[in-house]
Amino acid sequence: MSTVNTFWLSIGAKLVINAPKYFKLNEIKSADEFTLQFRKELWNDKHVVLFIDEYDSLLEANDDIRSSFLGAIRNIKNSKRDYAIWSFVAIGPLSILFLKSDKINVSPFNVKEPFRNPNFTLAQVESIYKDYEDDNKLTIAPEVIKDIYERTNGHAGLVCLCGRAIQNNLEEKLDERRCLDFTLWLSFVASPQLVDCMANYSTFRKMIDNLIKPDAKKAMDFLRSVFIGFFDFVQINDNEERRLADYLTVQGVLMKENENNHSYRMSSIFVDGLIQQEVIPVLYKSLPTISVPRTKDNFLKTLDILKEAIRCFDKNIISNAYNRSFKTVLVPVDSCRNVAVPRKSVYDNELNRILTNWITKECDFQVTGQWHLIDHAGNDQKDKHYYSDIVIITPKQTVVLELLATPTKNELEEHSKRVLNYAEKLSANEIWIVNFTCEDDVLKQPYWPSNSNINIVHFSHDKTFNNIRMSARFLSTSNTVDFIEDQQVMP
Repeated sequence: MSTVNTFWLSIGAKLVINAPKYFKLNEIKSADEFTLQFRKELWNDKHVVLFIDEYDSLLEANDDIRSSFLGAIRNIKNSKRDYAIWSFVAIGPLSILFLKSDKINVSPFNVKEPFRNPNFTLAQVESIYKDYEDDNKLTIAPEVIKDIYERTNGHAGLVCLCGRAIQNNLEEKLDERRCLDFTLWLSFVASPQLVDCMANYSTFRKMIDNLIKPDAKKAMDFLRSVFIGFFDFVQINDNEERRLADYLTVQGVLMKENENNHSYRMSSIFVDGLIQQEVIPVLYKSLPTISVPRTKDNFLKTLDILKEAIRCFDKNIISNAYNRSFKTVLVPVDSCRNVAVPRKSVYDNELNRILTNWITKECDFQVTGQWHLIDHAGNDQKDKHYYSDIVIITPKQTVVLELLATPTKNELEEHSKRVLNYAEKLSANEIWIVNFTCEDDVLKQPYWPSNSNINIVHFSHDKTFNNIRMSARFLSTSNTVDFIEDQQVMP
């Protein structure tokens, strides 16, 4: 749509395709010819309702095209007695509410309110996939369908995108039982394929393109410091931050709890992952200056990689997290309890960003962040929480990094058991618990998992993230258990 003429030719062609009974090719080449096609006397007292999908495409058009189109609609509205058009409905994301032209001051719409298409419920997602199973003569494990619901938050487009991904990528891998089990689904989700499918979907491609523009930088800084990797609602009180949150909501990144308050959250786990893979590494490019540490036979030196990666963490993000992205802990911090410290998502986002910028670009290995639901009480949302892993896949290794943030010993033990189960599903051959902690004296008597196949590193840091020390237990290349105790990492 580079010119006004090509725009109207395109509109005319779409009308011919969708309503060939009423339109002929090349009848519409301008705004005037468009309005003439809807003169009342040509329609024998019939009423016409026009639905325009992907209306947000006009946001990318030049102002001449926008003013020509909006002007034509306004002229019809101002002389509606002369036209058969009864109503005009624009369909698209919330951003279409802000479509305007510098040449037209009055909107052609007399109703300009968003109608939010509600997300599917779990029961609706189950019903949709039951129809899919029946049509394709296969069975999908119930935990797969629930996982799809949790990762998509019931977003209709994403629910259908998952179905298409299953059809295109997983059906051919099913055995004679034609059953998609959770292990196969989890392996697929851990690969970049699903994110690639999302990135190629027009709605999400527009989201990505909009977020990497310079004028979206403030909104992305805000998203990164408050929301990314976190799935509870956050109350925003500052007016400027509300404006940024509303912009991110318009883009489909955030969702509002309701229209009457200013609580926001990430719209879904999948959107969170898409932004972490496709947007944040593009905008925030820091990475170690050395080559990725590897052995002579091309195995990753995971502990060395972790030490180099955390030296590139954004210190402002970490220090601001004590006020903006925190959790309250039971362990002693600065000789006090119930202290606010950075939550796990802060470390997860930074580590994922550095590894993507570094390992993926230098080695072309896969780095993906994975979220998992822990449901302690059925459908009671209060008893649900999420935990994350970073998965690195190379031709020789599958490395699972389970991150924690200032945990108790019980939480460490719980995650030690959980990561084994998850790693088994991915056929991982290297498992790490990566504990970022502010706990007092944690390196004097560090926790070591009972299973020696689980490697663990404790990174203890101060509020500024300038002073970092570590203790670690890990399997060496000679398959012996080695220890590092209270070693300086920074400065």
